[in-house]
Amino acid sequence: MINKRVALYLRLSKEDLEKNNNELISESIKNQELMLKEEVNKHKDWKIVGIYSDEDFSGAGTYRPEFEKMIESCEKREIDIVLCKSQSRFSRDMEIIEKYIHNKFKEWNIRFISIVDNADTLNLGNKKSRQINALINEWFLEDLSDNIRATLKTKWTNGESTASFATYGLIKDPKNKNHLLIDPYASNIIKYIGSLIIKGYGQDKIASILNEKNIPSPYEYKLLNGCNLKLPILNLENKKTITKSGTYVIKFYLYNNYKEILKNIKTYHYINGKNNNYKIKLRSISDNIDIYSNDTLLNINDYIDNNIISYIKELDRLIDTYFEIELTLIDNLNHDTLYIENISNLDNSIDIKFDYEIRKKYKWSGKSIYNMMKNEIYNGTLIQGKTKRVSYKNHHTIKNDKENWVISKNALEKIFDDETFNKIQMILNNKSRSQTNGIKHIFFGKIYCNICNNIMHKNTSYNTTKKKRIEYLICKDKQNKWTNCDNKKSINLTILDSIILDELNKYLDKYFDLELLLNLYNKNNFDLNKNIKNKLIKDKKNIENQIEEKNRYLKKIYEDKINDVIDEEDFNILRLNYKEEIERLNTKLSMINKEIDNTKYNNLDKDILLKYKKFNKLTRTLVDTFINKIKIDKLENLSRNIIIEWNF
Repeated sequence: MINKRVALYLRLSKEDLEKNNNELISESIKNQELMLKEEVNKHKDWKIVGIYSDEDFSGAGTYRPEFEKMIESCEKREIDIVLCKSQSRFSRDMEIIEKYIHNKFKEWNIRFISIVDNADTLNLGNKKSRQINALINEWFLEDLSDNIRATLKTKWTNGESTASFATYGLIKDPKNKNHLLIDPYASNIIKYIGSLIIKGYGQDKIASILNEKNIPSPYEYKLLNGCNLKLPILNLENKKTITKSGTYVIKFYLYNNYKEILKNIKTYHYINGKNNNYKIKLRSISDNIDIYSNDTLLNINDYIDNNIISYIKELDRLIDTYFEIELTLIDNLNHDTLYIENISNLDNSIDIKFDYEIRKKYKWSGKSIYNMMKNEIYNGTLIQGKTKRVSYKNHHTIKNDKENWVISKNALEKIFDDETFNKIQMILNNKSRSQTNGIKHIFFGKIYCNICNNIMHKNTSYNTTKKKRIEYLICKDKQNKWTNCDNKKSINLTILDSIILDELNKYLDKYFDLELLLNLYNKNNFDLNKNIKNKLIKDKKNIENQIEEKNRYLKKIYEDKINDVIDEEDFNILRLNYKEEIERLNTKLSMINKEIDNTKYNNLDKDILLKYKKFNKLTRTLVDTFINKIKIDKLENLSRNIIIEWNF
């Protein structure tokens, strides 16, 4: 008697997961398995050679890992029978049914059987019923997709957010996942970026400032807050080499595959190469390991020489240990390779395994800042439905027509008020060029040609006699070869600065109003208000409570371990989890403390303001406060008219 090789395929859909709790989910998978095994026991010549189970996967034609493994085994002719509870468990997609059950399985000489709906490819008479079932399942998926789309649109119309992750600067409301709240820390970074834009800093310069201050980028901030965001690991030919310049996050894993607990383990990691222009910083560490460099015990954010020594008092084979470094390779123009080598003090016969994960560190960039600050969500407007999937079977994303977007104004608390947000948008839309230091000139977006109303652009020339650069403004129509404008002569930016400063001081002498000036200055002040500080303090208190609670739990598991309530394995797993969580919360707490320390509330004193009754130097804030627009006339008889439109 030749045994038939049987594969059991089990599947639980996302819809089932939403309906049931974890116990029922687990029970459902077990029930499917028991049912199929009972069917196998009825046939003496059937033998189970594989059980494939996909949990949390739809029956539509999307990727299912266990399903793909089973199909691969079928193609290799390692299976004779595929057994399912029902045809819909195999797939609800009619194309998948036709491709495999009615074509490929026939080609591979594989029999398909489902118990509940009596599908059996050995019975030629029930092919039509199988196809009808497939068509009904197809209709079910189509109806389900339509219902989901309708539900999403209803939520969007009601101003509810359905995004998987909250936009940087916001967090999901713990009480309502479709409602967004302001994140005290990240929203202050958004405000800081906005203030730099208004002061005239270009996006690339702002990105450089944020990176220099070591402020986590949105991706890194999500990871810091425990988000399950999966960032791609670099697919390097050799996992122990780095060649391209940039900053990398390298996670070192150490596994004990030995049958006994290992004690007093020392590992040595060396980073060597021709290029010595790099720096290394300790980023994170599990609590059962100490990291040394040149015999110095290191803490988080300490810098490391090219040798790293780890010490582990003991390592159970059930516990993973790791540490993470941040490696920055600078200006590697010659493409010299950095090599990572490691050895341990253990005998070679002891089974201990090193592993690495290397990924790029996500930094701030000018493009990401531009895209972020264009987002109307920071002005309280939620825009959803910008993209859509082709169909429930084709998950490729395409752009949606703008008239189909769902726009909900005042759907959440604003980070920027209307005036500030509109000012930022005007600056971002302006194509004024930045100076070499990354800061735009103080008049950008304010200077217009009085002849053609085009904006005036900044250019730079070099004076060989005085050996210095001269900055000047010229009408944008020059790009069109002066087709619409006669204002062809440039104006020196330094001279214009002096003229505007004189006019401003004349204006102040004539119309000085202390109360009006005080109001205008405060209106353009970007320091944090008391509400934001209160949120920071509240968030700090919440984190401190969480740390206190985690420490109580940590103490409790030590007591449980002593009293033999939990075994060694559970104790180690829980201990590591709590330690990692406490470390994460402490890092976040330090960031919030720093933000609170930097928070200032400027109740501007009138005596201080009186000192500025006459200004000695123009700044971007002053220009924004007093001036709406400046119009430059063409040069006639060695003079030109300059028209200033004041804000009052």
